[in-house]
Amino acid sequence: MPNLNPKTSFGSRLGHNFLTGMFLVLPIGLTLYVVTLLIGLVASPVQTLIQNLLPFFYDENAKLPDFQSGPAHAALVLISALIMAIILITLGWLSKRIFGKIFNTWVNNIVERMPGLGALYNTIRQMVDALSGRNKDTFRRVVLVQYPRPDCWCIAFITHEQPTALSEAIGEKVVNVFVPSAPAPTAGFVLQVKASEIKETSFTVTEALGLLMSFGSVIPQPKIKE
Repeated sequence: MPNLNPKTSFGSRLGHNFLTGMFLVLPIGLTLYVVTLLIGLVASPVQTLIQNLLPFFYDENAKLPDFQSGPAHAALVLISALIMAIILITLGWLSKRIFGKIFNTWVNNIVERMPGLGALYNTIRQMVDALSGRNKDTFRRVVLVQYPRPDCWCIAFITHEQPTALSEAIGEKVVNVFVPSAPAPTAGFVLQVKASEIKETSFTVTEALGLLMSFGSVIPQPKIKE
């Protein structure tokens, strides 16, 4: 019997092993990269404040540490991130108390009344609330809609079931759906679709987001009926 397995060269085997190792390490590497970016983003306000205040604690002739690189930079970022984390935890704790709720409402009312900035702030706040689960009414249900052509289905989130002004403009009852892009579901576009043209799913918002961010490879398991 002839050998049906094609012979591979040392170079092709080396390349295959390299790609296998790269895809094995890639999720860990990307996770660490995102965590690093988040730490830098959280730490940046406090980091700037510390750098501006440190000269007051040093003698005029003393040489300040180099905070642009090396161990001093790493220590500054970590300390700044820790301080900012404590501030955020405190704000989160206060927001659950009566004083925090009153203060949050007061700030929201002030910002929302600012021309131009108010509309942008309100949109971003609603989006963040929806993605964080604080506003469960924004992404109400996960559905399938036909896009970009008939018989081609894509994941969508129902965001408003009775957009009266849009229904009157179109001349028939429609539903607002947000069609996210993959693998970044925070971007996408809004469609007005007839309720009869929407297919319901049993997916949760979290499951749908996982499906999108995995390029459709992570499919939620069917619900087992008891």
